[in-house]
Amino acid sequence: MGLHISRIEIRNFRNFRHLVIDDFPAHAVIVGENGVGKSNLLEAIRLVLDPAISDARRMLREEDIWEGHPAGLAGGAEVTIVVELRGFDDDADAKSILSSATVDFDPYVARLTYRFAPRTEVATADGSQVQPAGLPLTAKDYDVVVFAGDRETNDVRAIRREVALRVLPALRDAEGDLHNWRRSPMRDLLERLPLDPANLEATASAIATAVDQLTKDANVAKLEGHLTDRLGEMFGPRLAPQPTLGFASSKPDELIRAVRLFFDTARRRSISDTSLGSANVIYLGLLLEALSQQRLDEESIATLVAVEEPEAHLHVTLQRHLFGYLLRTGPSLILTTHSPHIAAVAPVRSFIALRATENGTTGATTAAIPVSDKEAADLERYLDVSRAEVLFASAVVLVEGLAELYILPALAEAAAFDLDAYGTVVASAHGTDFKPYRALLGPKGLDTPHVVITDGDAALDKRGVREAGLKRGAKLHPEGSRSKALLDLIALLPETGAADYRTTRAPLASELQGHGIYIGAQTLETDLCSLFGEEIIQAFEELNANTTARDDVSRGVANERNTTVDPELRKKMLKRIGELGKGRFAQRLAAHIAQVDLQGRIRAATQTPWNLPLDEQALRHLGTASYIFLAMERISLAVRGTSLLPATTAPHASGQASDAGQ
Repeated sequence: MGLHISRIEIRNFRNFRHLVIDDFPAHAVIVGENGVGKSNLLEAIRLVLDPAISDARRMLREEDIWEGHPAGLAGGAEVTIVVELRGFDDDADAKSILSSATVDFDPYVARLTYRFAPRTEVATADGSQVQPAGLPLTAKDYDVVVFAGDRETNDVRAIRREVALRVLPALRDAEGDLHNWRRSPMRDLLERLPLDPANLEATASAIATAVDQLTKDANVAKLEGHLTDRLGEMFGPRLAPQPTLGFASSKPDELIRAVRLFFDTARRRSISDTSLGSANVIYLGLLLEALSQQRLDEESIATLVAVEEPEAHLHVTLQRHLFGYLLRTGPSLILTTHSPHIAAVAPVRSFIALRATENGTTGATTAAIPVSDKEAADLERYLDVSRAEVLFASAVVLVEGLAELYILPALAEAAAFDLDAYGTVVASAHGTDFKPYRALLGPKGLDTPHVVITDGDAALDKRGVREAGLKRGAKLHPEGSRSKALLDLIALLPETGAADYRTTRAPLASELQGHGIYIGAQTLETDLCSLFGEEIIQAFEELNANTTARDDVSRGVANERNTTVDPELRKKMLKRIGELGKGRFAQRLAAHIAQVDLQGRIRAATQTPWNLPLDEQALRHLGTASYIFLAMERISLAVRGTSLLPATTAPHASGQASDAGQ
């Protein structure tokens, strides 16, 4: 990748108290909720690099200071924006242009800094940033300096001319800009063409002849006469114009301005005939071509393009095709987007996630996620449009398969936890390899609060493996040495039917829960029997009328509630559910679970009175279903700051009967 932004640091600017994004991706896709500061991040970059911004525009106002600053503009708040560039180690021209900005050489790093601070003369002798008269500062008491490298005397104007930055705002009028000669990228492309003067003269002569032929029409001449009379009366004899109809100037040096872009060989479809989305794509294409020509003509050393919300007016397939191409080719591109379709085709190491906190917006990037290239490729295939929403989530619940995708939202609904309202996504890994997804969401990636919910698979399977769930959980432990130690302890666990099995296994599962890894006893359907046995039976009977099959499921539910589980009865129940399809069964079961008075049900199961809170210890007494609720409790506390099942003094304010006794 050529020259690109590699690091950004912002202090006290708008949403940002102190934002640091190391490893800024060469192609960057910025995601985050509305109002989190995506546009403000682009504005910060513009203050440093955009040559189109005037010095007056670079002066800030009170509303540009981070609102949480204790003193604000009146008390001497200082705003700094640092942009570092890399990728020019093999570019002699870039090294020359950026020589005054270069602060490191292995690899080459250029640094540009914007500083908005009180002028020296308004500071008092003790260094406090207030006027001697004690009056609060205003914007007039501040100065702006943008400098290269480590010295404020190093000017950046030459660098801004050579590092071409263009920002396309979200509410852009692409069609209007394409029709306006001064704003259209076509102007740059056409004006740099080495046109033949003789051909221009001949073309101008032909146009003049064609215009004369047109005006010979009596109706055209009549219209010109009417316009001349009316405007003459309106302007008066001294200023009266001479309106003349035509379709292009006959001056050779102005002909180029009459050139228009058409979209068919017959020149019948112009920009006005395209959709808003197509006009945006055309504008972006012309801009990229113009910037490419500038680079080829050595008018710039790099091109940086930033586009806000490029998905506007674009069909989803065009979003995927266009940005799948642009984010892997061409100049450095920065996008802000809410579109999972664009996110789905972006390179997995290109994301920047912004999140609002009490101390200003923070940022995390996937540029250096600890996964192999093969794992990164797998993640990119995984992040198709149905799962790219994890990139926008406030919290993520990672599960194994389709059944959990139905059941977990139903449990949340029963607990009055609106997952969508709090940006929580339940995402399936479609298997048990959670490692790449943990890396994506972890502290070296998007740093998104998340949990893993996985089956215990404690019983011996066909491969002769037992405690498969605990083993996969141990491998996800963040500390390698402890991971190995846990695997050794798991190997020593007694058989599942042993008297001390549960007390020996529980501490291992509890330790993994402390790291956001929640492991069941066997599999989802059997684990839910202790709390939702009646719902399991009812859902199955709605889907299967066979008496024998119904009996197998009923006996299976009762079996799971016994102290000692009969593996044959469990096997028959799971076989019957499997014959229906685990996803289909889970879909029907979810409809029943969503209607449960969950708090009443859990209070009955844990024998917790209504005047006492349902805490983590109470949830741990749910038996095999406890891991699911503990996982959801963790997410609820992370995104809502409240318990999944808060304390209450009455079953329901509406007076409806609780199903606690079921």
